Amino acid sequence: MVRVLWVVVMLAVLFNMTEAWAQEEHPVQARLVADSGMAPPGGALRLGVELTMQAGWHTYGPYSGDAGRATEVVWDLPAGWTADPLQWPLPNKYEEEGDLVVYGYADQVVLLTEVQVAPEAALGDTVLIAADVSWLVCRELCIPGDAQLQLTLPVGAVQPQNRALFSRYAETLPSAIPSSVHLVHRVRSRGAERVLELSAADSSASSVRLLDVYPLDLDAAQFRSYLRDGGLELVVTPYGEEAVGQLSGILVYAFVGDERRRSGPVTFDLSDGVVEQTAGLLEVALVDRGDDAAHAVWVYVLFGVIGGFILNLMPCVLPVISLKILSIVGQAGQDPRRVRQLGFAFAAGMVSTFLALALLVVLLKSGGEQIGWGFQFQYPGFVALMTALIFALGLSLFGVYEISLAPNQIGYRDGEGLSASFFNGVLATVLATPCTAPLLGTALGFAFAQSALMTCAIFASIGVGMALPYVALALRPGWTRWLPRPGSWMERFKQGMGFLLMATVLWLLWVLGKQVGTEGVIWTGAFLLGIAVACWILGQWVRLEDGTHRRAVARAVALVVAVSSYAFFMHPVLVRSLPVDEMESESSLEWIDFSPEDVERRVRAGQTVFVDFTAEWCWTCKVNERVVLEQASVRNQFALDEVATVKADWTTRNPQITQMLSAFGRSGVPLYVLFPGGHLDAPIVLPELISEDIVLESLAQAAALRSQR
Repeated sequence: MVRVLWVVVMLAVLFNMTEAWAQEEHPVQARLVADSGMAPPGGALRLGVELTMQAGWHTYGPYSGDAGRATEVVWDLPAGWTADPLQWPLPNKYEEEGDLVVYGYADQVVLLTEVQVAPEAALGDTVLIAADVSWLVCRELCIPGDAQLQLTLPVGAVQPQNRALFSRYAETLPSAIPSSVHLVHRVRSRGAERVLELSAADSSASSVRLLDVYPLDLDAAQFRSYLRDGGLELVVTPYGEEAVGQLSGILVYAFVGDERRRSGPVTFDLSDGVVEQTAGLLEVALVDRGDDAAHAVWVYVLFGVIGGFILNLMPCVLPVISLKILSIVGQAGQDPRRVRQLGFAFAAGMVSTFLALALLVVLLKSGGEQIGWGFQFQYPGFVALMTALIFALGLSLFGVYEISLAPNQIGYRDGEGLSASFFNGVLATVLATPCTAPLLGTALGFAFAQSALMTCAIFASIGVGMALPYVALALRPGWTRWLPRPGSWMERFKQGMGFLLMATVLWLLWVLGKQVGTEGVIWTGAFLLGIAVACWILGQWVRLEDGTHRRAVARAVALVVAVSSYAFFMHPVLVRSLPVDEMESESSLEWIDFSPEDVERRVRAGQTVFVDFTAEWCWTCKVNERVVLEQASVRNQFALDEVATVKADWTTRNPQITQMLSAFGRSGVPLYVLFPGGHLDAPIVLPELISEDIVLESLAQAAALRSQR
């Protein structure tokens, strides 16, 4: 009896020790996280499966290598919800005992996906999101594991959370390789074994350092990679006698001067010979069009200067440029030295702002952000600020109040001052950022993929190009005599420019409406009414003949009115991030929402696809849509050729669209790409400014390629 009791006690002790060890030493902890505290009806929600491993343990990536098993996630979502495929951060490469090479994650990883919330989800309801997760975790030994994860969220407007976590892992996702990264690979056969020598070529890609290739779906062969003389040697050895004909994987690389690991999808033909390609999105080798890779740096600088000069003619910039023209007319016949100073101040405002934008881009990129030209218009707060500023300037032109500086600030008794001229240059530059111009897209696409110094150089060249006309007038003040003489017509012209500024306000309200909804625009209108009252107070009680005390009181009251209007009307809109209303498109074309997988599926099935990369804040995009794409001849040809028209809307941030723009060497919209049916490897890229003839010729070219299938 004593022996039986002793055995029972020992078994209980061992059981408790084992249970305690399992609780304390379990190698993996899993949890489910979301990037929003609420689920927006009809909107998108990012989810992440976070796996935290103990020191020395690792789980596996989508392709585990010579051993291991990929982590699996099975979603259990509310009715009507859909989840995109898992997005796998770039794994690490491990060499294990027995000459095994595996690919996986140590310490921590978050597997990402985007979920589409059902439009019929009722506000105020609480939904349950669940996921069954299973994994294999290894050290000296391997232990399978699984967890049933759950997350409850109320249905409502987006409330961002876990931003740092999602941004950190989104930064490590493989993305489209810039078209300037020109790859050359040579294949040699050794029986059934294939040896691939990979290098980066051409002047624009000489700063690329190839680090490794991680294979995908290579179950029938062994894969090894070796660094060789600045390039890579990849060896594919099949387990049987049949050679592998194609290698798909993830290229790992870095830019010299920016050693952050970058990655993107590549596919290599393992037939004997030499192949040149530029790797891109959609698992397609986007054939190098021979422009980006062949240009020297000075060519991109020249493109920046020319593109910046053309920006002066863009509708986004025209209102402020017209004010400068009015100022130049008023300076005609005055002291040439003053004309020179004001011209240089205006140009300095432009160049300085472009340099400030370049530094901001460098800082955001170093923090892992994916951005492009005009990125600041993706933030409702910035759009609201610009709306208020342009509205206040318009009121000034209508005579509600006068923008003036004290004489000791100007240096002259009347007229425009140096600081005001500099500010006008800043404003013109900020308004130019949602626009692109011929050659500007190429220069910016190159700049966004380069080092910090080169990014600043390209941005500075754009600023110089935009400022060229005013620098010319500053150097040659005598040219102002060719301008019309000042007179009463200037007051009418000034008021006319005021209406042009109000048209700009309407455009900005349109952009804001796409971001914060109709109700948000109404409250923005109330905020602008408060701005108008504040400006009227300044115009009525802040005059030179008034006493200092009275002017100070009037300014204080105007400030209180403006700040109160923002606090009561505008701030709640920006905080709540009201959902965008579903509005019927005015376009007669049937646009399909952009999805890389859908584009690839349609093209592979033989359908021609036209992708319009656009944004509500892009004035050039809107002009192209209404003047060209809505022409009956263009719409009829789309219908005859059975072309799928896809709209990639970049009004708000979308990493997939940013990556696609980068794949084509662009950093902003507009961009128009035509994929001929059955030819993913032969995209037709249209210019930023399109015409009816350009679109019809491109469609004819696509139809000819499609017939060759």
